[in-house]
Amino acid sequence: MFSVLKWTLWQRRWSIVWWSIGVVGLVLITLAFYPTIHSQSASLNKSFGDLSDSTLALFGGTDFFSPVGYLNSQLIYLMFPLLLIILGIGLGGSLIGREETDGTIESLLSRPVSRTGLLLAKAGAGAVGIFIVTGIGSIVIVAMARIVHLGIPLGNIVAACFACFMLVLALSAVAFLLAATGRGRAAALGAAVAYALGGYVVGSLAGTVHWLKTLSLIFPYHYYRSADILRGTFSWPSMYFFGLFILGCLLLAWLSFRKRDLG
Repeated sequence: MFSVLKWTLWQRRWSIVWWSIGVVGLVLITLAFYPTIHSQSASLNKSFGDLSDSTLALFGGTDFFSPVGYLNSQLIYLMFPLLLIILGIGLGGSLIGREETDGTIESLLSRPVSRTGLLLAKAGAGAVGIFIVTGIGSIVIVAMARIVHLGIPLGNIVAACFACFMLVLALSAVAFLLAATGRGRAAALGAAVAYALGGYVVGSLAGTVHWLKTLSLIFPYHYYRSADILRGTFSWPSMYFFGLFILGCLLLAWLSFRKRDLG
């Protein structure tokens, strides 16, 4: 099982490297502009004051130019998780899906590894890949927060990055589940992207559109309260949703994959 995990990570080593470079570039460019933005925060807040609450909610709230507001709206709530979600869904949909498309999954199963072992190895490789890219991005965020003097407790930033990792892992698990059920790589990726995008829109607007509140409960983005985490007011029991959601997806993937005819 561990040999499959290591081989899968080795196959995707360059993808992980390039995604890490992209995430680091995003963080550097975004936070390097904070001193300039902060010096003009009064005029910028006035300019954004005419936007509707629903529009502002799509970017993480109404406070864009305070330290917490800037880090949340420009990075933690949307752009940082967006890049990682693209990576995560791509990994989740291809870890099993590409093996089936390429016709190599039978040769893997001919080795002394069970279907359960193969599924766990593939899921573990995906989680490690996402963790590496998220971890590198998080380190750069913490370092830049110190350099530009954001003044946000570093523990809060680390906690927000961890919540981002769990969000991405949950959405990746959806793509992994769909691929494991034999829906095909393209179908798994498409459905997972639709679910992620729909969850972002519904979760963001639930605070301003009353009838979306109940619907938002089924989407991981509803539980991703990055601004609250950065302020230190987040209720951590909400994070249990991510853990249960991921475990549920893995269980359903296992139940389907172990009974499928892969010939």
